[in-house]
Order: sequence, then structure tokens, then C-alpha cells
Amino acid sequence: MATVFMKWLETSPKDYDRGIQLLTLGRLQGVKEEIVRDYVQEGSRVLEIGCGTGALTRMMAEGGGIVTAIDSSPKMLSEAQRRIKADNLEGRVTLEHMDASLIGERFPARSFDLIVFALVLSELSNDEQGYILEACTRLLAPEGHLLLVDEVIPSNWLARLIFYLVRLPLVILTWLLTRTSTSALQDVDGLLTGAGFHARRVAAYLGGSLVFYEAHLPVEGREMVIPSEGAGEGLHTCCPPSAVRSVRGVPPTPVELAPGVIGRLCHRVTLRTLLIDLWALFFRILPPYPKVRPGLYAIGRPTPVSPVLVTGNFDLTVRRLVRAIDKKVDAWVLVADSAGINVWCGAGGGYFTAEKVIAALMSSGLGEVVDHHTLILPQLCANGVSGQRVREETGWNVRWGPVRAADIPAYLAANGKKTEDMRLVHFPLKDRLEMATVVLGFYGLLILIPVLIFWRHMFWPVCASLVGLSYFYSIFHLHLPGRDGLMKSLPLSLIALAGLFTYSALWHPLPTPRLFSWSIGLIGLSVFTGGEMQGMSPLMRGEQANWGWEVVIGAALGLLYWLIPIVLGWR
Repeated sequence: MATVFMKWLETSPKDYDRGIQLLTLGRLQGVKEEIVRDYVQEGSRVLEIGCGTGALTRMMAEGGGIVTAIDSSPKMLSEAQRRIKADNLEGRVTLEHMDASLIGERFPARSFDLIVFALVLSELSNDEQGYILEACTRLLAPEGHLLLVDEVIPSNWLARLIFYLVRLPLVILTWLLTRTSTSALQDVDGLLTGAGFHARRVAAYLGGSLVFYEAHLPVEGREMVIPSEGAGEGLHTCCPPSAVRSVRGVPPTPVELAPGVIGRLCHRVTLRTLLIDLWALFFRILPPYPKVRPGLYAIGRPTPVSPVLVTGNFDLTVRRLVRAIDKKVDAWVLVADSAGINVWCGAGGGYFTAEKVIAALMSSGLGEVVDHHTLILPQLCANGVSGQRVREETGWNVRWGPVRAADIPAYLAANGKKTEDMRLVHFPLKDRLEMATVVLGFYGLLILIPVLIFWRHMFWPVCASLVGLSYFYSIFHLHLPGRDGLMKSLPLSLIALAGLFTYSALWHPLPTPRLFSWSIGLIGLSVFTGGEMQGMSPLMRGEQANWGWEVVIGAALGLLYWLIPIVLGWR
């Protein structure tokens, strides 16, 4: 159960280790002690992938190891550096800010006696898992060991049932806090064997949901001369598998798809895509997110000189990209793991990053397919993807494409030159209404279900008020004064109250106590609408920015709702 809640713990590095210990009921600490006791010797060269706050890193260094620890999170590494310095272990530990997909490029062959993964592999895509484990076969010294500790789906049906029952509330809570989750590993033996390891399960804990594996290379693998260089589902793939081949001086000709290319994408409307679109219209922000398998795809008949477009793995995002360019351009599409979130929100929330792009680039074998080193990224992901980091880590050039996928054919036809209109973010009425519907799908349930259970007589008035305020806001919020959602909620509240008093005066007079109660409710809904729906607009800042103020305002309104009727003798 630990890995799913890790996503929240990672936002608070100082509390990370304590939280993981609680989630694993202390079992993880015992596994770490076993690793140090049985596998770390004086002078052991250790690579720890995904070191987090460095708890195991410090234990292995104190046990005599010379540890190289990597992680893609600057916050976690900063906390690890602080603790390592406090323990005077800087001479035994080297911390590296890097994605795990780069280990084959960064470190020489046979340079480690021990490689350790602790609650890391389950956070990676399937392609990344295989690619990184294969890189480990080149980095592991003769007689070396790879150790894996991670969450798995138990094989026993009763244990599996308990696993899902316990995991489900953690998944929901983690999503509410972080908008993402993880997936438990399934076939660990097959994963390790497929990478070239001989593996055995050392121990299992928590009903078989937490496993400890030891792996090593077969004898013949250890005697090989291994180079140090790195080796190079929801969407429709169509046409016979084909890709490209080029000979110097001869125009490239489409042939069979190169190894590593997942398939060819084309725009096609089916019952499944219609259902996904319907779900996305009302419940897009609710998990599970429809995802596309990360990796390399072809659109049309691309050649080694065709452009490479990068995007996230949200199904709707990929399909809209394909719809915009299918039959118009021949291109490669590199789908990076964005946790099933669109590129703008994923980049802003830290789920679509330079590290994710690097991981997709390295694990896909793109360098073996194209003759150039240029990636075209969506302009809307520039808020979270560092193009400079991608360039420094991989040597690939990064160019920022247009805001809208529909402009990509014209952008490519102009040799990568963007017009001013291609740079501008437009937010027309159609998009505003769509996003209002998306937000209502989740927050409507969040509000209306408790109302239906506890205040059934208020269900339809609250429902009408919430829908009316949401769509009014989406239509007119560009004209409401104030840039922040809370500021816009002030005129929204006044307009809502004006409507309420007009209704009471002209159509259905309300008693003063009820008019007061409805006024408090409308103000609360207006603040909630303005504060929460500001994330729907590319013209405003993050959707979670005002949670604190919303709580304060809600508490103040609740106090007024309780206190004023008592003071005026209405109760």
C-alpha cells in the first residue's frame, strides 16, 4: 500500500520516512537492515535508484558502502543532502539529480557491485522498467546483485481482495491530494528474467503485497564483454506495422517499423472513443484516467528525417493531436508518462517534466529511428518542462511548438516558425463551457451527494444554483473584475444575491430567515465556484492556490449562519 500514498508523502520530504514506515507497518525498515547486513560490505560500490530522502543511502554508507544515489526530485535530494551532511557521510555518498533512464549513459560498465531499487520500479512505465533493468545488466559487476523491494499484487485471491479493499481508499485520498497515483507490479519474476537476470524472492510481507527480490546475472552474462553505451493501449493503431529505412544519399523509403516503435496512429471514431469522450466531458478529473502507453508511435509514413512531436499520455490529449495532424503530416509521436494528465496541467503539477521526457526518449530507442536530434514539445508544457535540462542531459535540441495542435501542420510547413497567433492562448466560449462541465462533474458530486443524503429537500435548489453559477461564471468570467478566482467570486456573489432578491420580490416571497439562509448558501457556492473553477482558465493561476482562503471564508460563513439566527431570535 506504500507506493500509492508515496505520491503525497513526496510533497513533504521531512515526513516521508515516517509516513512510509507507518504505511509498511515497519516492514520496510527490516528489509533495509537486511540489505545492509547481508549485501553491503566494506568498499562495496552501490547504486541506489530513487534514493528519496536518503534513509537507505545513509544506512548502506554507514555499513561500509561507497554509494551513488540518484533521484529525479530536487526536494527529496535536498533533504537527503542535509541528512547526509549531518551524519558526516559526504565522503561515502554521491548524490545525483537525474532520471533513472540515464544510468546507462552516465556510468561505466560493471561499475557497481550492488544496485538497489526500493519502492521505485512501480512508479515507472513498462517500457521504462525494461529499459532501466537492461541498463543495470551492463552496470552490474561480476558476482554483483540487484535488489528490488516493491509493492506487488498478491497471487492469493483472499490476499488480493484485502489488498484492493485497503488500497482503494488510499488511491482516492492520494488522488485528491496529488491528482495522481501508482500501479503495483504484477509479474516481477518475468520482469527481471526478461531483462536477463536470474531472480529469486527473498521474502514477502503484508499479505504478499510487499516483496523483496534478489537478482544476479547468469554466468555466461558475467563473462561477456559488455559495452557501456545505452541500448538503443487505449489509442488506435492502424495500417500494417511499417516504419522507415534510409541510406545515405538516397531518399528514405517506408519499410517495416523499427524495433521499439509501438505502432501507427490514425484518427478513428469508435464506440470506445465516444464513451471516453463522454466520460472526459463530465468526469475528466476523476481517476482512473484513460491513458496511452508511453513510447514511440508513427503517424502517416514518417522517415528518419520526419519531425518528432512530444506529448503526454492522457488519451484525450493524444487523440486530439492525432486528429489534428492525421493525413496532413508524417511524423513521429513520442508519448511521455504524464500520469494520464494533459500536458498543461501535468507540467504545472509536476507530473510532466524534463525527466519524464528524458525517460521516454531513452527508453523508446528514438535515437535509432531518426537521423536528427530535435524534439518538438507543446508550448503549454513549458511551465514545467525544462528544455535546457533535456538538452544538457541528452544532447537533443528542444523546440516549442504552437499552442494548438491544429496549427502543427502549418508550423511544420513553415520550417518551425510560429506566427504570433500560434503563440497566443485562446479561451473561446466553447472551451469555457467544456471546462465548466468538466469541473461540475467532480465538484457537483462532491457537493450534491452529501446534500442528497442529509438535506434532501435542498437538493434541487442547490443543484440549480451550482449549475447556474458555474455556467454563468464560465461565460462571463472574462468580464468579471479581478484576476484571482476569489476576487471574481465577489461580483459573482453580488449577482447571485441580486437574482435571489429579485426572485423573492417578484415571484416567490421568502421569509426573512430563509432568505438569509439562502443568501449564505449562495455566497458560499459563489466563493467555491470562483476559487475552484479558476484552474479551468489558462489566464489564471493554479486551481489549488486558494484552498486555505476558501476554508477560512467557509468557516466564517458557517459561523454567521449559526450565530445570527440565534442573536435575532429566529431559532
